[in-house]
Formats: sequence, structure tokens, C-alpha cells
Amino acid sequence: MSGYSHAIWGVRVETLDGEVVYDRNGETNLLPASNLKVVTSAAAHELLGPDFLYETTLEALGYIDQEGVLHGHLLITGSGDPTLGSWHPDREQNSAQVFERWTEALREAGISEVRGNVIGDGRIFNEDFTSPYWEEVHRSWWYVAGSSGLAMEENAYRVFIRPGEEPGDPAELEFVPDTGYMTIINNTRTVPAGERSNADSTWRESRGNTVLFEGDIALDREVINERGSIYDGERYAAFLFKEALARADLPVHGEAVNIRSLQIIEEIDGWPEDSRRLLDTITSRPMPVILDVINKPSHNFYADMVLRTMGAHFGEEGGFAAGAAVVRDWMEGIGVPDAGSFQMADGSGMARFNMVQPRQLTYILAHMRRQSPEGCAFHGSLVIAGEEGGLRNRLAGEDERGRVRAKTGYIRYARTFSGYVESADGQELVFSMMCNNHVISNTYVNATQDDALRILMRTDLGALLAGE
Repeated sequence: MSGYSHAIWGVRVETLDGEVVYDRNGETNLLPASNLKVVTSAAAHELLGPDFLYETTLEALGYIDQEGVLHGHLLITGSGDPTLGSWHPDREQNSAQVFERWTEALREAGISEVRGNVIGDGRIFNEDFTSPYWEEVHRSWWYVAGSSGLAMEENAYRVFIRPGEEPGDPAELEFVPDTGYMTIINNTRTVPAGERSNADSTWRESRGNTVLFEGDIALDREVINERGSIYDGERYAAFLFKEALARADLPVHGEAVNIRSLQIIEEIDGWPEDSRRLLDTITSRPMPVILDVINKPSHNFYADMVLRTMGAHFGEEGGFAAGAAVVRDWMEGIGVPDAGSFQMADGSGMARFNMVQPRQLTYILAHMRRQSPEGCAFHGSLVIAGEEGGLRNRLAGEDERGRVRAKTGYIRYARTFSGYVESADGQELVFSMMCNNHVISNTYVNATQDDALRILMRTDLGALLAGE
């Protein structure tokens, strides 16, 4: 086909009972991009279950004197909750609501001052923060935010970039949350009205929080909204809470720290029960909401957190590799063909080390539909073409809208599309269309995938399978 001379296509279409309707390289390992989230979310739905909830606790360690001074530490212990202080799915929610609740919990306990540290404990996960298979160039961006056993604000920040007063001035940077956690180098520049605006963060230390902003913003450009990642989620959560307490006139004399950085971890773990007070427990949003965020906006951070949660609960540790081993075991357990060839370096699909076969994706999709044909949170987490999100403008014709429910995927040179499609006679099919090594536009690949689905929507499957 014109435009695809250097590309590899893997395509598989099946009925829900596994009868193959079409296959082209269905047994070939290909880069899935965000189609890997089909695997991550399906495994999470079955292993963790739709009723699974995370819990995050806030404790006071030490004694509270008559003046309300806590002679000890505040300890925040995470369980891998991606929803804690998160702005997905509700962008009006963030860490501010969490910290207001925790500040009130301190007041109710009679605490007006803390002599020790605010400690973030995310040891339910191992020390990995990012996948070793991610490209270094992406690490400053929010969509490659690291994952940690305790995470706040999706281990990211939002920034509003506005022009200075006149050309030549640096841009004004407003951060949400308003924090001193990052060291900012602002090399941006305000340029005359009508010129190009491209100001953004361009670099962040791999294991630090010095962030460089470069580029221009035109004098007549009102604002550029961007997001970026941070390093060390446990310390970030503790740091943000310490800042919130200072704003509430509840001073903390110690530091905001990741528990792993302390020399007194054993002392913290062995703190006497009679001087250990639970101040609050926050329960996560339910798993169906989490699956929605993984698949509808294709949220990488949520997917990686869930993968590592599966490693923590069913594998050797809360890490990428352990989570991947759990997922592969699950695939083997449900009979996914050639599950041993499946390669998984993260839960999100960002890594170019990930490899999956189209027939493996269709098998999982069919399995999930057979297991829970009605009301399945996994099925409901996929986007409806012509109606929702990034698929609102695809397959939106009068006789097409609502007949495809699927997950898209994209990383450089890979465009994928997998899900469910309704045939002309009302039968539901599973499909996976994976295009790798293409050097043409994603729009062109999208159109090819959509045209193929239109053929399936016009096909009388019963007659086709009967050979009529």
C-alpha cells in the first residue's frame, strides 16, 4: 500500500469465541505503545478486582505536650495510590483538598507545631522511580512522570507561562501547586506580538529537580499551559504538605524527607505503639475510575502505578519488572497464546522495549468480554469512537458512531488501535491493528485503520463465516 513500504502491519480480527476473521502478521511481536494499557488494565481488573481500594495513612510519631507541640515526626505512608491529590479524573481536585483535610486532622489532635520531620514512606514499591527503558529526552515531561509508593499531584506540576511586560523580559511562571520544590532556571523570553510562542520546560535532571525553561512567548499570547515531572515522589508529597502546614501557621522545624534517605529508618519502623497516633486514612477512588483514567485519557502515570501495585501484591516487590512478571503469569493462566514472548518494561507503553502480538491483544479483549459481558469496568474504560475523547472525530458518521470501543496507542514510529467493533449483523468482534516503523503521518495511519473498521461494520459476519 502506498506510504507503507517501510512499515510493518500486524492485524488480527476475531469473533468473541476465538474464530479468526482476518490475520496479517498476527503472531509478530510489535511495539504496542499505549495499547499496552489494554493488558495492564485487564490484568488489574482481574487480579486486583473492581472493588480494590488503596489507603494512605497520616500518623504522628512522638508525644504532644500541653502547648500542642509534637515532639516527633509526621509520617505519611502510601500504598501506591495514583489518585491521591490527583487532578484526574476531576481537574478541580488536587493536593490542596488532601492537605486541608490533614491540617484539620492535626488541629483535632491538638497539634500546633511539629519539632521533627514530615516523612514520606512509599516502600510498598521498590526504589525504582522510572523505567530504565524510557528515553532520557522525555523525562522532564509530565507524561513520563515517575511512579512511587507515595505520590501526590501525579508526581508532576502544572505551570502557566505568561509574557513579561515588554519584549526581552523573561516570561512569568506560575506553578500549581505553588511550591519551592523545584529549582527553576528561567531562560524564556518575551517577543513582540504576533511572533511564535513555544516557551516550555526543556530539561530536568534525571535524579534531581532543577528544571530549565526555554523558548519564547509573544506579548499578545495570554498564557501557555504546560505540565512537567518531578523526581522523588515520596519527598515531593512530604514537601508539599510541609509547605501547606506553614501556610496554615502549623510550623514544622524538621525537613521534608523520603524515609529511605533517613539514617533512622529502623527507629521509625520500631516507634513504640503507645506514642504512635493515626491521624487520618484516605481511601482511593475505586478501581473502575482508575481504569477509566488509564484508558480514556491514556494516563501513563496511572498505568505504571497500577502495574507496580500488582507487583507489590502478587509478585516479589512493587517494581516494574515484578509487575510485568505478574502480568505475564496472568496471561499464561488465562491461556494467552505464546505468552512467554510477551515483553513488558512498564505499564504505560512508553518504553520501546515493550513487545506484544496482535493475537495476544485480541485474545485478552475477547477473554475480558466473555468474563464480564455486561457492566465490565474494563470494557467501559475504553473510548467510544465518534463520541468520546481522542476518538470523538474518528468513525463519527451517522452509521458508525458508537459501534467501535477501543484503545489507541502512539509512540514515535508506532500507531496502534485495538478494541471491539460491531459488524453489520450486530455481532461483536475484537480487533488489533498495529502499525510499526511508519514514517508517514499518524493521520494517514488513523485513516487506514478507520477504513478497515468501516469494512468490518459493513460486513455480514454470519454470512461471511458461513461462506456465503
